[in-house]
Amino acid sequence: MPNRFCRLIAAFLLLASLLSGCVDQTAGQVFRFDILSEPTSIDPQTASSDEQYLVLLNTMEGLLKMDEAQNPIEAAAESYTVSADGLTYTFLLREGMLWSDGETPVTAYDFQFAFQRLFDPQTQSPAATSFTCIRGAAAALSGQGSVQSIGVTAQDERTLIFSLESANPSFLSLLTTPAALPCNEDFFRAARGKYGVSDEFMLFNGPFFIYNWSDGEYIHMRKNTYYHAQDSVIPAAFRLYIKEENDLSRLVDGAVDAAAVSFSDLEALDETYGTVQFSNILWAILPNLENPALANLSIRQALAAGIDREDLSGYLAQNQQIASLPVPPAVTLDGASYREQAGNSTGLDALPYTAAELFQIGLKELAMDDFPSLTLICPDSGGIPLLLSQLQRQWRDTLGIFINIEPLEQSQLDARIASRDYDLALCPVKASYDSPEAVLSQLYGGESLTGWQNDQMSGFMDGAKSASTIAEVLSSYRSAEQLLTQNGIVLPIFYETSYYVTAPSVTGLHFSPFGCHVYFFEGRKKG
Repeated sequence: MPNRFCRLIAAFLLLASLLSGCVDQTAGQVFRFDILSEPTSIDPQTASSDEQYLVLLNTMEGLLKMDEAQNPIEAAAESYTVSADGLTYTFLLREGMLWSDGETPVTAYDFQFAFQRLFDPQTQSPAATSFTCIRGAAAALSGQGSVQSIGVTAQDERTLIFSLESANPSFLSLLTTPAALPCNEDFFRAARGKYGVSDEFMLFNGPFFIYNWSDGEYIHMRKNTYYHAQDSVIPAAFRLYIKEENDLSRLVDGAVDAAAVSFSDLEALDETYGTVQFSNILWAILPNLENPALANLSIRQALAAGIDREDLSGYLAQNQQIASLPVPPAVTLDGASYREQAGNSTGLDALPYTAAELFQIGLKELAMDDFPSLTLICPDSGGIPLLLSQLQRQWRDTLGIFINIEPLEQSQLDARIASRDYDLALCPVKASYDSPEAVLSQLYGGESLTGWQNDQMSGFMDGAKSASTIAEVLSSYRSAEQLLTQNGIVLPIFYETSYYVTAPSVTGLHFSPFGCHVYFFEGRKKG
């Protein structure tokens, strides 16, 4: 009997060893990624940085999410309908969803409260103006209406209804952004002003949750077992390490599984590494409209018309290409590159005066004999100062003015731009969702980067939202772009290409040119 028992055990062990090759070897895998700065908060309604987006869109889930082709698909919503006039969106939430505490249901009321927070002037959400197509949103933002009266209504725990002022073809894409993520009202109020400042003061409803956040060092996340689609989440965890700069050696040595890299780094890697690239960032010079000299239209037009982009192209890095209009090539419209459809004509060549003539007109209008000294702030990295020194020479030769170039560290540059402490600033602009609106809305309006308000511009943007055909949408956005450049509100200089690389053993990571950039929940490692 003992011998027979031993033989049975041995047979069982042999069978187990043979079957082990059929077991999913990805179970328990941990993915690692470096970020350049620590999120100051992970409050979805106030998020604005890449790092915040990265954390939020891996730990939270909105009504919709983007698929690999950048199309909005159902997420927390089981289904939705849109009225024939495009003004009413009705979402049915999935049944039985829970927050990461394992007890609190995720309901339509959480989404309703999130949008009430979004439009509360006290929240100061940088994304709120993108959603003013919602009925009553603009009034609430200005303090002239109540957030309780906005067109976002939880009919019951599973039914959420949006009522819009006007149709918006980008509305579904907007709902995939962090600003549209849910917020539980009871938990928010219990946090007493600390909501989102750490994992302690945050609930999660997405694929992962934060279980360890060490200030200045790392953010560790684990698979959320209360997530409604937990079976589709492959990794057991992923970890973000906070580093001052990207270090290619960490990818090569296996310390991280993916990395954002420069073009020069890309050249150092062989074909076994997976590569994704997006021409997704606009770098443009923004004149400070609060400067009396730059408030003059003729002066701004002179600066815009005085740029020789063909000449500047010889000073660009390999991951840069000349830009004449604001929207970068990665943005699409109706499934194709918006930039290719809209073309690159600024309309500046149709102005009745040369750059030099416009400058002299501006001086007369300002009653100036001598133009004041101006300073252009810019990043101190890459070859940007060299590129701008060539632009400096162009403006000197064409307009007879000298512009000082002040290179700054990126954090200093961001702070100066945020406080409008500059004459001219070379500023990066990146879309948080796939629409020309996502770029253009950052460049006009009282709360935008430029602060420029213009009825004609508003008309073009509203026209794009209410258009009944793609051709009309395209025409409206193209006109909006040209208006920005012809008025010298935005001086596009170049588009930058972003590169993301995965280790040879890694598959299944999803990369996006908009917002988050990296989604980890389908990541796999070979071996």
